[in-house]
Order: sequence, then C-alpha cells, then structure tokens
Amino acid sequence: KEAFSLFDKDGDGQITTKELGTVMRSLGQNPSESELQDMINEVDADNNGTIDFPEFLTMMA
Repeated sequence: KEAFSLFDKDGDGQITTKELGTVMRSLGQNPSESELQDMINEVDADNNGTIDFPEFLTMMA
C-alpha cells in the first residue's frame, strides 16, 4: 500500500498516466505517453484508464 501511495500523488485511489510517468522518470526511465498508456492498459481490468490498488497489485506481481 505504501508503494501505491508513492505513485498515487494526489491520493485519489487511482494512478494516472501522469502519475505513473512521474515515478518512472524518477527511476531513470523515460517512457512515452503511449508506453505509459500501454502499461496501464495491461492491468486496467475495469477499463477506466487508470490503475486502482487491486490492479496495481497485479502490475507488481
């Protein structure tokens, strides 16, 4: 849950492409918008365009 909070900058329970990009860049990665969207789409079970906590657990597994 702490790791999720690092990604979820505004604390709304959802990780957006913008939030994911911020964390990826802080780790030295430089993903494009389409790459970020692809990463989210891979685990976005409810197809709402963001990652919630259960989807985040899937992504980290």
